[in-house]
Amino acid sequence: MKILVTGHEGFVGRNMFGWLQQEEDWQIDGWEYTANEFPDVRPYDWVIHLGAITDPKFKDIDIILKQNFEFSQRLYNECQEAGTHLQYASTSEVYGKTKDFSEFASCYPSNPIAWSKYLFDRWVFQQHPTIMVQGFRYFEVYGRYMHLSKNSSLIYKWREQARKGYIEVPKESEHIRRDFVWVGDVCKLHIDFIKTVKGSGIWNVGSGLTHSLLDIAEEIAEQENVRIEFIDPIDMPNKMCANLAHLKETVGKRKWLNVFEFLNQ
Repeated sequence: MKILVTGHEGFVGRNMFGWLQQEEDWQIDGWEYTANEFPDVRPYDWVIHLGAITDPKFKDIDIILKQNFEFSQRLYNECQEAGTHLQYASTSEVYGKTKDFSEFASCYPSNPIAWSKYLFDRWVFQQHPTIMVQGFRYFEVYGRYMHLSKNSSLIYKWREQARKGYIEVPKESEHIRRDFVWVGDVCKLHIDFIKTVKGSGIWNVGSGLTHSLLDIAEEIAEQENVRIEFIDPIDMPNKMCANLAHLKETVGKRKWLNVFEFLNQ
């Protein structure tokens, strides 16, 4: 098995690279985005496409569309022509402010990054591939190498802030609940799909459980023995939780690492 991982130097990519290398007789290569260059996908059985602009502060729409949408379209087409199967990372941010987090629900992206991901999801839905194309909508991913992401998990940001003796938590965080998913579980799911799922589609990737931001902050503050300083509220959906019905239909029920288990390791 030969696999190419785009974005292999990023947070999820570096973890994915390590997990894939544990598989016997699998050859793993990495590729990072460079303008005017493109990977040769022909030698590979699979491409796992993780490279993308994910920084919500990045505002150049043309560059976001070029790298996140148009590059992904070309990668899809090259894989289709070469007979190379494709997995790619999407995001739960495509759902926006809604209460229906099913892969088949309407989406309401609220920022340029989310729009670029949704446009590619939607475009893929309209294709008729002869290869397998598997998309994954990540919820709040955390774990090793979080510092490599420009869109780092709150867990990493609060750990870093704790060095100053405090962490900044938005007011009303007790009402904001997120589905936290360990990056190791994300990587294992990708591998299980390669091994067992013979088909295309898109799937939510989350634990199916939520914790409030305040609960997470209080756990970190207690562990680091620092105070919490409340700042202005943030504009976020009150609750985002992966609907895992489609995933369970595909690969069955899974055991997900609980975020508090991770925090207490």
